[in-house]
Amino acid sequence: MDTVEGRKGGKVFLTLLFRESKFMLIYLMKAKTIKCVNDVFEKIQNVLGKEQYKELFEVVLTDNGSEFFNPLGIEVFKDSGEILANVFFCDSGASWQKGAIEKNHEFIRYVLPKKSSFNELNQIQVNKLMSNINSQSRDSLCGKTPYNIILNSIDKDTIKKLGVIPINADKVNLSPNLLKGDK
Repeated sequence: MDTVEGRKGGKVFLTLLFRESKFMLIYLMKAKTIKCVNDVFEKIQNVLGKEQYKELFEVVLTDNGSEFFNPLGIEVFKDSGEILANVFFCDSGASWQKGAIEKNHEFIRYVLPKKSSFNELNQIQVNKLMSNINSQSRDSLCGKTPYNIILNSIDKDTIKKLGVIPINADKVNLSPNLLKGDK
């Protein structure tokens, strides 16, 4: 788990990467705060329900960003108070411990270069970005897409509930024009 910032003081992305498949979820947040992170996880819990949440988020690895300083907001299922997930923090200065997510962030930057503002974006546009990133074939996946690989562990309906739909290979767009004209 990590965050990606647009222009300072604006909206940010919360990113969640399933390491083996390189499948990435992206959620738009109003700010880089504990409350915004916890709100995203509450929404995910509501969409997935207790059992699927526990299965998909058993272990969450993140850095020591202040927005992650309330791990109970991620670990505890709001409706029951039951601990379903375990949050672990990388060692300080050991960015290599979450290198796969940093590499995946490069795909975001193809569409939204550094210093781009995220303030005019909405979650529907972010879902479009997320779907295109997850439909891009990767050499590291033997030419397969993260979407295709994640299907080994998550069904299509659940993936769709999380906001991702497959994009045909000839329609994948990871350029700055992907979100042009969308509102």
